[in-house]
Amino acid sequence: MRVAIVGGPGIGKSTLVRQLGDLYHNGSYGEGEKGVWDPRVLQDIEEGRNAVGVTVYFAALYDANYRDAADHDGPGKVIFFEGARITLEAHLAEYPSEEHAELRKVLSMGNDWNPDRVIVLTSSTDTIDKHIRQRNRAYEGVENMVRRFRLIDGEFRRLAPRYPNTIVINRDGLEFHDRAGLTHIIALAGLPPFREIPYEPMDRYR
Repeated sequence: MRVAIVGGPGIGKSTLVRQLGDLYHNGSYGEGEKGVWDPRVLQDIEEGRNAVGVTVYFAALYDANYRDAADHDGPGKVIFFEGARITLEAHLAEYPSEEHAELRKVLSMGNDWNPDRVIVLTSSTDTIDKHIRQRNRAYEGVENMVRRFRLIDGEFRRLAPRYPNTIVINRDGLEFHDRAGLTHIIALAGLPPFREIPYEPMDRYR
């Protein structure tokens, strides 16, 4: 089973993908960040330029992840991804409308990914502002990130009903480092149960 986790910048996608991947012991595929991306990408995103190049770059990252996961998927497995076709479409809103026709051609790169479930994380702007300030990344301007979040979050909400097997979950009040937050997401998304690693008191190994 392939589960994509998507949402606006700063919503907590990377954390949730990693945590759920660890909980299910089946692996996960994040999109990476500063240390993984070509250094020019962050600057182009911040300046709102090279729309086609940025979109193709992230589509290629997602495509590599989905292709690799195809060799590891199987019955009883749940594999998590950061990013899906809806991600590419939602980010079109960041760019002028005259560029959209060319950008829509890039969407075809995601036609074959077909995750079994897509979780769209959404949140109030106050929560996003708090999380962005907490992570305090030098390359992120807080005001610009919050502006981008509002714009892209609105697109995810608008597009979600058009994509099959997609559920919108408000993450306000949920902490992805806590078991309760993870199990709440699992229940809302209707994911299969994970295999619990047993823990018990013992004074000798048997």
